[in-house]
Amino acid sequence: MHDKQFYLDGRSHKIKIPDTCPHCGNIMEPIIFHYYFDNSIQHSIYTCQCTVQSCHKNFVLEYDPISVLIDYRYDGFQKPTISNNIKKLSPIFEATFTEASIAEAKHLNNISGLAFRKAFEFLVKDFAIYQNEHDTEKIRTNSLNNVIDMYYKDMPKIKELLHITRKIGNDETHYYRNFDEVDISDLKKLIYNFSLYINMILDIEEFSKKTS
Repeated sequence: MHDKQFYLDGRSHKIKIPDTCPHCGNIMEPIIFHYYFDNSIQHSIYTCQCTVQSCHKNFVLEYDPISVLIDYRYDGFQKPTISNNIKKLSPIFEATFTEASIAEAKHLNNISGLAFRKAFEFLVKDFAIYQNEHDTEKIRTNSLNNVIDMYYKDMPKIKELLHITRKIGNDETHYYRNFDEVDISDLKKLIYNFSLYINMILDIEEFSKKTS
């Protein structure tokens, strides 16, 4: 970022300009050729063009009332919705699942499947640790298959869900696929279903304390 003061549409402007193009990623100082002020939200909006010869693509810079740049994304990525319960229980799951979602948005399908599978393992193990803190190291170092068998054995349907998810996730890591009728979208759906179960348990515990 660098400070820039200039005149546009008869007004003096002083804003921080990004040093890189959001399209090509090269260092440049953009051409600003149009200005608009949105009275409803008090935001200033600038239409710019990259000055790199091989790019020359247009982009928008938007600033809030105190001239702080609003974060725009041009890759179509929408950050996944993850509940506060899950974020608190497993920050590493949140980070890994978000990274997997970024890879998926960029159509890096050979990478995103691996990352979703990894995120799933973090969530399974962190919830098992939450319920069995005395076995933390044992859970961390054991295989996902064993953790599911050992720590979810009293929840047969959840255990079944986890093993199905594990099998689909493992398919993303192997040279040969065993299941042609399922894909990454199914893997994400099953991970989401497990997260709903965790949310339910944690909510029950929270409100049980509040009403006891």
